[in-house]
Amino acid sequence: MSLKLSAWVFGGVAFLLALLAVTWRRDGGLPVHATVAVDATESPISPPSARYVGAYTVPLTTDSNAIANGSDRVGQVLVASASSAEKAQSLLTLFPQLPAGAQPAAARHIVNLLPDIAYASFAAQLTNASASAEVQAVIYADLLQRPNGIKLPWLLALARTPGISQSGAAAGLLQATLRADYGANWEAWSERIDAWLEAHPDAAELNTSN
Repeated sequence: MSLKLSAWVFGGVAFLLALLAVTWRRDGGLPVHATVAVDATESPISPPSARYVGAYTVPLTTDSNAIANGSDRVGQVLVASASSAEKAQSLLTLFPQLPAGAQPAAARHIVNLLPDIAYASFAAQLTNASASAEVQAVIYADLLQRPNGIKLPWLLALARTPGISQSGAAAGLLQATLRADYGANWEAWSERIDAWLEAHPDAAELNTSN
């Protein structure tokens, strides 16, 4: 009797355990070897899809790339088989197309190559309000090394142009060179420059080839 009771109890327990296992699976439990299908878009750590990347990735051209491209174009002119004057003219044509960051370096090449006779073609940047201060500084430094026949008239042009950083320095240099001060009487300044140049001609003719 005792043996039969034990067998009955053991069988009942086994049946309950099996019933619980089936119930657990029906309630949403997963078999050990089941495959889980998860939507990647719902996972906080899943990588974005190609379409997502395409929607948010915009190719950009950086300033550094534009400057590098401009420098390459300047380099092509410098290594070309041409005279210094011809290279200067090519750079003058290219100059307005260059990004602002590449213009100061190009300006240095231009003033190094530009002959005196063609100086006005680039010196006009000195009084151009749209020119950068860096470019104007390059041209001004070169202007001080040019013959008086070029230097003095352009110093006058600078002195009479407000808003240019070299304007005050140009006026002071005119006063020191001509030993005169006509204030804002630009016509008097111009006449004084003409008289001074006639009395102090440049030692050599203007450089035509540089």
